[in-house]
Amino acid sequence: MEGWEAPLLIKSDHGRSPPALESVPVTETTRRFRAAAVTSAVAAWALVAVGGIVRASESGLGCPDWPLCEGRPIPDSDRTSLIEFSHRATAAVVTVLVVLVAVMAWRGYQSRRDVLVPALVALGFIPFQAVLGAIVVWLELPGWIVGIHFVVGMVFMAATVVAAAAAFRNPEPLATVGFAMLARWALAAGFALVIAGAVVVSAHADEACGKEWPLCNGSFASGGADAAAQVVHRLLAYTVAALAIVLAVQAWRGLGPRLLGTLPLLAVVAQMTFGISLVLVGQGSAHGPLAVLHVSGAGTVWALLVALAVIAVPSQSAGQPPTLS
Repeated sequence: MEGWEAPLLIKSDHGRSPPALESVPVTETTRRFRAAAVTSAVAAWALVAVGGIVRASESGLGCPDWPLCEGRPIPDSDRTSLIEFSHRATAAVVTVLVVLVAVMAWRGYQSRRDVLVPALVALGFIPFQAVLGAIVVWLELPGWIVGIHFVVGMVFMAATVVAAAAAFRNPEPLATVGFAMLARWALAAGFALVIAGAVVVSAHADEACGKEWPLCNGSFASGGADAAAQVVHRLLAYTVAALAIVLAVQAWRGLGPRLLGTLPLLAVVAQMTFGISLVLVGQGSAHGPLAVLHVSGAGTVWALLVALAVIAVPSQSAGQPPTLS
């Protein structure tokens, strides 16, 4: 593990720099830690995707008990049991990786709060999320708890992404202050979209607007509370898309990281394609695969927004506040 020092320079939107800042030591993360953190984040995303498979295949009660499955550590060859068991097995792998990252962060990067804190937060979420998962099974999939389980899972994944992204932070700023602020607004809108999606799922309002888009039952929002929830979800998706467009334009103008600043827009376009297709096909044969892609896409958009918001802030200002000279 190597240590080095570099002065912090934050450029304003007009290209001017603030007063000189004192150099603040920053502990650079090792390749081994970065690899572990990225693997943990990818595994957390995979857990969200497998959860989408469980829901789309209606396998949530494939294992009617917990922590065992049909009274056994490993279920028989029943399809729904194996799908639900795959979700639990993925969760076990994620747990090992999150514990590993937390231990490595505690032992080697206590001076890097931007790395240590999210690693410990992710670790703390594991028992909470496990208990929620058990309650979901014990109460036989009540919608509101399923929704909470999904939101908590996305917050948990965000913690792993924050730890991984912070490990790659550059001491020199990669974005203007304005770009970093816009990335935070996009992150907030993305989280609102996650919550709205959970509400739609918990209320079973997936088809509240029928097979119509952009209208809902022949008008802007006709069909009661479920249709209103669906329309709110759509409006938030449009908001995230608009913010992603602005971020991509600014990134290509050199105001933020070009690749990472563009990826959210690409993911949002794919995600909206999945969502619109899901509405238009209804309960056709393509519904299951599209539902899985929609959940996986939600995790992808959310993870990219989190990573961008983290990377846009220099490591020094996040790990240890600099002082003005």
